Amino acid sequence: MKNKRKIVVANTRDDSLTFIELENWTKIEKWNLKDSIKFNKNINMQSIYLGPYELECDMEGNLYCTNVYDNSILKIDLERKEIVDLLAVGKYPTCIKYFENKLFVANTDSNSISIVDVKDFLLVENIQVGEKPIDIEIDKVNKKMYIANFSGQSIDIIDLKNYEKITIKLKDTPVKMTIYNGKLLILSNINNGSLNKSNISNISLIDLKDYRKENIKSFGGIFSNMLKLKGREIVFTTNMDNGYLYKIDIERRNLLSKTYLSGMPNKLEWDGNNLLFITNVSKNFLTIFDINSNKVLDNIEVGNEPNSVFLLN
Repeated sequence: MKNKRKIVVANTRDDSLTFIELENWTKIEKWNLKDSIKFNKNINMQSIYLGPYELECDMEGNLYCTNVYDNSILKIDLERKEIVDLLAVGKYPTCIKYFENKLFVANTDSNSISIVDVKDFLLVENIQVGEKPIDIEIDKVNKKMYIANFSGQSIDIIDLKNYEKITIKLKDTPVKMTIYNGKLLILSNINNGSLNKSNISNISLIDLKDYRKENIKSFGGIFSNMLKLKGREIVFTTNMDNGYLYKIDIERRNLLSKTYLSGMPNKLEWDGNNLLFITNVSKNFLTIFDINSNKVLDNIEVGNEPNSVFLLN
């Protein structure tokens, strides 16, 4: 698995990972995760649904995968192409982040964050947060963790030095965050409380000094994911309602483009240059998108219900 950059996709419905080589967009292989778990011969893995959902790497090159149906995370040795361990966490673990030799896992149905020691791969602590935590962002400079609580309509801020917590209440349901110039950029779905009104999503900024909120842009539809390009004022969001990818200038508050991808585009990854990689939940493929020409370059078939897409360097 060395020397060439690759993309890995977590296919939730069929318990697999798909590996794709970036150089020529060739699908290298598809791992059936249950067939790869060999460290415990007493478990009949074929009777278990894992639900691989979100991916993360540590500094040693190990890949970690949250399993939303099995309430666990996998540790994968990429060099040996082997799953080396499985650890139980909370219910429906979604987002996972690595920082300072620890993994932070959002357990959406347990309303908690699991903290895992990477060296020993042991659960260190569970921290209670708001209702339905769905996303984590870590400020590595100030050592703070931000948790978006979907049903709690709030952001929890946890100081990683002493685990003190404060909560910012929101009017909307946050789904994705990113730290940007001392502010927290938030993608939210607006709950208007009426079945007769169309769905609306919103991008806003919260100043991390005084917690003032500033609206950036509102759109019709259910936006599921957001990615800001590092070093640029550009944000991409995916709309699962209508199958479009939106390109937004957050400095000027302008919608730059709206490209139809079809199906249900979901999670995004960027190669640091001109390519976006977008999983499509309903079409079961990975879209390769050129951000300069705003064109789809290819759709690569992956597994059933692809969610997380992760760039391996």
